[in-house]
Amino acid sequence: MLTLQETKDFLRLDGDDEDALVSSLIVTAKELVEETLRYKLTEFEEIPETVHQAMLIVVGTLYEERQISKDKSGVDIKETLDLVRRMLFAYRKEAF
Repeated sequence: MLTLQETKDFLRLDGDDEDALVSSLIVTAKELVEETLRYKLTEFEEIPETVHQAMLIVVGTLYEERQISKDKSGVDIKETLDLVRRMLFAYRKEAF
């Protein structure tokens, strides 16, 4: 599981002003990864680095693209989720 501090380091955030937002994004990333894997992260004895990085990518994308307007192009969340699915494919269960 991601910690708040390691996620803030990944996002290059120094202050505590956005801790609530970052914590919320960690929960969202965990849920998206678990949905993709089709099982809970607690089933791992040790979370593989690929899974860990996938969660950081989700958090980073959601954080960076949180204020993109219709007139400004940013990273498409669909592209990010496709990347995450590809990263997690080797760990994914056939069904829930």
